[in-house]
Amino acid sequence: MNIEFRPVREEEVDDFIRAESRGFGRNATDAYLAHGNRLIEADRTLAAFEGKRLVGTSTSHTLKMTVPGGAAVPTGGIAWVTVQPTHRRRGINTGMMVQQLHRIHERGEPLAALWPSESAIYGRFGYEMAVFGERWTVERQRSALTHSPEEQGQTFFVDSWEARGIFPDVYQRVFSVRSGGVTRNDAAWDDELSGTPQGRSVAEIFYVVYELDGRVDGYVKYRIDRSQSRLIIFELVTATDEAHAALWKFCMGVDLLDTVEANNRPVDDPLLWMLADPQRLRRESQDALWLRLVDAPAVLAQRRYAKEGKLVIEIQDSICPWNNGRFQLDGGPDGAQCRSTPASADLSLSVADLASGYLGATGYSALRRASRIQEHSVGAIELMDEMFATDLKPWCAHDF
Repeated sequence: MNIEFRPVREEEVDDFIRAESRGFGRNATDAYLAHGNRLIEADRTLAAFEGKRLVGTSTSHTLKMTVPGGAAVPTGGIAWVTVQPTHRRRGINTGMMVQQLHRIHERGEPLAALWPSESAIYGRFGYEMAVFGERWTVERQRSALTHSPEEQGQTFFVDSWEARGIFPDVYQRVFSVRSGGVTRNDAAWDDELSGTPQGRSVAEIFYVVYELDGRVDGYVKYRIDRSQSRLIIFELVTATDEAHAALWKFCMGVDLLDTVEANNRPVDDPLLWMLADPQRLRRESQDALWLRLVDAPAVLAQRRYAKEGKLVIEIQDSICPWNNGRFQLDGGPDGAQCRSTPASADLSLSVADLASGYLGATGYSALRRASRIQEHSVGAIELMDEMFATDLKPWCAHDF
């Protein structure tokens, strides 16, 4: 078997989309082809070919991710990863994933990220859980709020074309300051508000905004499932606490329904503390975004830290050799530097374990208890936890 890895040409994009769809056990519809053509950048794909047959797919979206302190770091958003069932267990996925990381590095993007379909696959390529979310179900009849900000504004329905002109501003206000958030370009917004998001028809999608003094401070996108008597929230994004409370009250006030469901809520969403009967909020924790530090010293220098400190970190990376070695991190609230050093290490860890706490989702002390980090200097991991802590937990609302 002779496998060639290369980007697809423009005239091969439809074949790429069909192959990806087959890899997930579906036939590509016209709507799905349109979805793919909106989002795929042909020159950022990496496909596997056996002769003229396309047998593996992957791509890397052009993104920027907000990291603690507010810097927007160029990021390769890995997606559309499949291997045809006829060609499994032949190293095709490994070839694509390794080459994608090297190509991302060559483009000067120090981060890569993905939403995994199977979590067991990506750890060996240096990815790790770095953003978590929660799946919620609220019993509508037991959803009264006893604590919430006073609302001075008003909720309104908008059509999809109005939402297209409104939602991006709110999204940018929220995720330009919240770590883990990624940019959503015009093509992605067009797809998100097309009525067939991700190429799958969803009937009766509704869009509601919260407006105060002529400014929209939040939005929700949802649908009604009458067959199961539920309101399903696709995305609820708010720039103020008042907008957050108002839109949740709206969703839980829609009549003739039993439950309100939401996927991928931030783990520190305050709704739990607003409910009169919080036991009626069923919460299921889930991993969301997995992160890969493609240029570890560069991204360590690009975030800010909660506490001034100095650490010598020994990083192990079997795929990106430029990350291997000992690096001195000097960081604090005003910025950071990270450079190679011959000094003895305060702690040693893999590039994947370093990624897990980079955005502030996880304390490194938890990884030490799991025997994933070696501490060489007493107090080093405690200092690392204090430095990497964030006021808000990371959240990514954009599933790319």
